[in-house]
Amino acid sequence: MYDYIRGKLVSKRATEAVLDVNGVGYKLKISLSTSEALPAEGSEAELKTYLHVREDILQLFGFAGEDERTIFNALISISGVGPKLAQTILSGLSPKKLVGAIRSADEQALNRISGVGKKTAQRLIVELKDKLAALPGTEPESEIPTVRLSELENEALMALLSLGYSRQRAEVAITKVQKQEKALTAEDLIKRSLQVI
Repeated sequence: MYDYIRGKLVSKRATEAVLDVNGVGYKLKISLSTSEALPAEGSEAELKTYLHVREDILQLFGFAGEDERTIFNALISISGVGPKLAQTILSGLSPKKLVGAIRSADEQALNRISGVGKKTAQRLIVELKDKLAALPGTEPESEIPTVRLSELENEALMALLSLGYSRQRAEVAITKVQKQEKALTAEDLIKRSLQVI
C-alpha cells in the first residue's frame, strides 16, 4: 500500500520513529540499523515501508534502504518468523552482517540474537541462502570487527540505545564493564554501563 514515506523526523528511538507528513504523524517500527541511519530530529527523512495487517492491528515498519526491506520480507516469508522477530533480527545484526552470517552459515552469530534459537538459525540459513544470494550491496563487512554480545549484553544494549546513546558508545561501555565484573544482572550491567558512559 505504501512504498515510502518522506517527511519531518519528529522523534526517533531505538525501535520507533515518527515522521510528520503534511500534519499527519506516522509512527513506524524500525530496526536499530535504521535508527542509526536516520538524521537528527527535525530533519527531513525518507523511509521505505511495509504495512503489516492483522485482524486486530495495523503496523507500519520503516527501513533505511531497499536492501533492508528486501531482507525483512524474506525473513517474514519463513514459517515461525513474524514482523516483530524479523525486526529484532535486523536490530541484532546489520543487513550486511546478517547476509554475511547466512552466506557463511554462521549459526553462532544468529544464535546471539535475542529470540533466535538453534532451529530458527538453521532455518534462516537454509531458506535464505539462495533468496539473498543476488542481493546487491550486502557483502560481509570483513574489515569491521563483529562485537559478539550475549543475551544479557544484548538486553543492556537495547536499554542504552532506547536512552539515546549510540550503538558504538553503548557496546564499548558494556564490554568494559563485562571485563571488570562477571555474573552481573541485566539491571546492574545497565547501571554500570551508564556510569562508564
